[in-house]
Amino acid sequence: MGLTASKPESPYAKLKEQLETLGNRHPFGDADLLRVSRCLAYLYSSNANPTFDTQQGIEDGKDGTLGSASVSLGNSFLSDWAEYCSTLPSADFSRDVVDGKFDDLLLVDPKILAFEASIKGGQSKIDSNMDKILVERQRISYIMKIIEEHVLPPDFGEIFHRRVFSPVTSDDSNGEPNAIEIDINDKTAWIKLDKFLNGISDSSMRGSRKALTSLFRCCCRSNLSKGNGMANTNTYAPAKDLIDLAYRLSLATAIYDGYMINQGQLDLKKIHDRQREMNKKEKEAAKEADAEKGIEDDEEEEDDEEEEEMIVPIFDPESLYPKDIGNSLVQSLLDYSSTSNQPASPSYGMSGPALNQSGLSSSSGNKATNRDSNMVSLNIFLTWSESVAPCLSSCLETFIHRIFFPDKPYPPSRTEFIFPNLRGRHSAFFPSPASPYLFNFASMTPSLGGAWHRLYTSDEDGLSFNRLQNSLLGYSGPTLTVIKEVEGGGIFGAYTHTAWKESKDFYGDSNCFLFTIAPSVSVLRPRGVGNKYMYCNSESRSRGYDGQAHGIGFGGTVDKPRLFISESFDECMAATGDLTFEAGPLLPKRNADGDFGNPNPSKYFDLESLEVWGVGGDEVVAEALGDRHKQRELVAANIRKARKVDKAQFLDDFQSGLIESKAFNHRAQMRGRGDCRIDEDKKNNYVYE
Repeated sequence: MGLTASKPESPYAKLKEQLETLGNRHPFGDADLLRVSRCLAYLYSSNANPTFDTQQGIEDGKDGTLGSASVSLGNSFLSDWAEYCSTLPSADFSRDVVDGKFDDLLLVDPKILAFEASIKGGQSKIDSNMDKILVERQRISYIMKIIEEHVLPPDFGEIFHRRVFSPVTSDDSNGEPNAIEIDINDKTAWIKLDKFLNGISDSSMRGSRKALTSLFRCCCRSNLSKGNGMANTNTYAPAKDLIDLAYRLSLATAIYDGYMINQGQLDLKKIHDRQREMNKKEKEAAKEADAEKGIEDDEEEEDDEEEEEMIVPIFDPESLYPKDIGNSLVQSLLDYSSTSNQPASPSYGMSGPALNQSGLSSSSGNKATNRDSNMVSLNIFLTWSESVAPCLSSCLETFIHRIFFPDKPYPPSRTEFIFPNLRGRHSAFFPSPASPYLFNFASMTPSLGGAWHRLYTSDEDGLSFNRLQNSLLGYSGPTLTVIKEVEGGGIFGAYTHTAWKESKDFYGDSNCFLFTIAPSVSVLRPRGVGNKYMYCNSESRSRGYDGQAHGIGFGGTVDKPRLFISESFDECMAATGDLTFEAGPLLPKRNADGDFGNPNPSKYFDLESLEVWGVGGDEVVAEALGDRHKQRELVAANIRKARKVDKAQFLDDFQSGLIESKAFNHRAQMRGRGDCRIDEDKKNNYVYE
């Protein structure tokens, strides 16, 4: 930003010192600190006609400072930040700036005020740069309104602001940021700025535990710790509220990205259409000029290929509106809580509506007698997430990045949450693009986010092992095998990261796991002992003489894989343990009468539906499909080569007897007869004498 080379007498020395102090406390670079601080000062200034407040309200201060008032430009906390944070003009640090100099993070940058006044005055009609910014703000405002009205829980922005950005957090235990001298009138503003930066840092930049704690604060139903607003071991939240909020945040990001990408494509289409129209007019003008000059082409005129029209489908955000999150991931969290040694949740803080005073609630309709069993503590939520849903924190981290830094790529050092995209393909397991099952999968590993490609489905391809094997062999990318069994309706399967091949042995690596997705979610990862990861062996490979299981399998042994789809699709198996993967049931618990609850379920099941998806995102899927195509071309070439016959060599082998046949037996019979001889030069065949 041009401050590092400043001399001690620089007019921006104070600003540099402020940035250095905040940079030591928060994981931001100078450019990001400037962006957030300048936007915060503008939104919180009285010049912005503010309206929204914090938990205790914001103390009155001097006009034009961060502490002067609370904010809104007519929208909400989230919408205002999304609209303005990335579209304010950059700061001017020229040394010749005298009037309107920006040298204090606690003051509103005069350049911003002048810029906003110009936009309101209609300057954007003649300034292309301002016009672009205005269009960008209108788009952000439009999509954020949809997100807040149809995707996020009601009043989420207000609660998020109050619970995460206003309270003092554990990082304030080091004391107030008084490394520089602060005027007594600016102290409130300085602390407010520090807390706000701390809220962004906790929600998106300080790791999964901090982000999950921020998410937990928005859902907790009991009072936060007095004096610091922190969630602690005595704070509890409804399990369904936690999972539902993460699910909605992931969809909010997907809708935001889908809409903004679509708008960019429509802009490109406008440019393409204008260029296409200009080219068409130029060609017509050239033809008219040639006709006036009497120029005629002697050669046959070839039809010019008309430029292909660019087709951009309109993005429909309604297709990603959230559904009922269901109970599978929620039940997993509650099961983990019930088997842990954590104390039972208290019943305080549960009376009355919880929305405005006690956080978000999607399960407030539960009966009072059931509420305690549906609550989990912060520690339970953190440890469960690390084991079962390690990508859950990325839902909030990615969404916050879109709000504050939408123009910047997501940092590669952090895990971005990308909602799975089936690209319009039918699925027996995922009835809509916003299916909660897709969210459950994406929370397990980053490789299950982004674009998916359907390789096989029993609904359309039938229960054909030949088609299943053909869809897998040569595919080099990660795959997700999803199975539904008949009796209990359980959904389970396996994720693999290695290219499929036919072999009598197991292969693969530890980047795989078994899972259940219904009735409850569980992830059974490699134990680090065995290496029986994946297996594909058809009967045709060994003609059935190898004494091994024929089909595809995961874990176990070559004669009894733990999870096994047989070549005939009969007697499929899902055992509870093996040496490679963690122990745990894959099938729903049931007894001999079909009732659920038996702790020792049968390991055999009847297959109802089977799908295999290539996963990992557009680039990974495209590369894997390319490798499969090459494999198929190689196999086809070998078959064609095997079918080619050297006719002359074949006839020689035929005649010499190398190829057994009776076609030339008559020659042997003719030899020795006195009335004829065989013409060995093969010109006259037989000569009678």
